[in-house]
Amino acid sequence: MAKDSPSQQRPAGRGMQHASREINPNLADLPMLMCSFLSGLVDAASFNAAAVFVSMQTGNTVFIALGAASLPAGDARRWLRALVSVASFLTGCTFFASMSRLLGPLRRSTLFASFFLQTLLLVVCASLAQTNVAPAFGIANVDPFAHVDLQEKQARDDQWAVYLTVALLAFQSSGQIVLSRALGLGEIPSVVLTSLYCDLVSDPNVLQSSNTKRNRRALSVVLFMIGGIASGWLQRTVVGVRGVLWIAAGIKLVIAFGWLVWKGKSKEGADAS
Repeated sequence: MAKDSPSQQRPAGRGMQHASREINPNLADLPMLMCSFLSGLVDAASFNAAAVFVSMQTGNTVFIALGAASLPAGDARRWLRALVSVASFLTGCTFFASMSRLLGPLRRSTLFASFFLQTLLLVVCASLAQTNVAPAFGIANVDPFAHVDLQEKQARDDQWAVYLTVALLAFQSSGQIVLSRALGLGEIPSVVLTSLYCDLVSDPNVLQSSNTKRNRRALSVVLFMIGGIASGWLQRTVVGVRGVLWIAAGIKLVIAFGWLVWKGKSKEGADAS
């Protein structure tokens, strides 16, 4: 019996074929730049909530080192939250890299699965904050001039749900840098700025009118900063940290479904639907 022509294939078959096709990486820098914004958004929230980062692990490594001297003063267990973040980030990198190699790093289905999982983890974290199970992440209407009771804050930060939230946020953020490597966009790691600063100013062609990598690096820095600023002001309103996490989840969900409709690449390398 002859095989059905492409036009005669069942919708499910066409859908699977569409999902398994690799994307055309042209313009894939756009979602990665949005991930830079998300890193600023979420890192500013996690630092204000639990005094650790979930994307930029250099700072967390410093906190771990300070922990050897029982510092910083008033938050001697910050090193443990930092260690949880670093360990979860490394675990996430291993997971997402293995998943990409196994399923095909540029397939629509792989990209969708990666970002949908990241979205689910953000939803879990936002839910823990919303229900005040992780009280450090449930703060809102933050007054930057209010007196902070350090003992009360430390007790709030040391609850198990706070450690879990930090772990899940760090795990999901690792998927971004893994994707930047898969797309060949090392100039937009989206979770770190130190190397971007160096590469930006040390580029011998930094002043050329047409320099795509410079533009990407500069935009990544700017968007990260905008994300952090937006996060800070949102935390000063009723939106709070929990609202920031819901916003991040919503944006990642849009990116996830965006991969499913991203222009594909045919076997010959030409654009395909």
